[in-house]
Amino acid sequence: MPRLDHVTIETRDAPRMIGFFETLLGVKEGYRPPFASPGHWLYLDERPVIHLSLTSRSTDFPAGIFNHVAFSLYEFGPALERIKATGYRYEYYDIPDTDLGQVFVYGPEGVKIELQYPRPA
Repeated sequence: MPRLDHVTIETRDAPRMIGFFETLLGVKEGYRPPFASPGHWLYLDERPVIHLSLTSRSTDFPAGIFNHVAFSLYEFGPALERIKATGYRYEYYDIPDTDLGQVFVYGPEGVKIELQYPRPA
């Protein structure tokens, strides 16, 4: 059965992007094969789900080329504290006709991350 394996994000500032994802999601940087091009792999649940590729792009992501990637959350309260700790702008909404909420976090270089969570009953 196919499943999403990872997302690759081009970044001009790897330490800043890594710090954002460490704070937001609790990822840990881990092994990355010795490719010719520089980059970093960030792990969740022992899987390298975010691949960072270094780029010399001079501007933030152009609108529309990459909208967002979504991750599931289990506890909204602790997640909201992590979101606030990033210092980046965020918005949250209810997903109509579901028991889910979503938070959009606007991070470094214009990257947008969605975090979904079960709303309290």
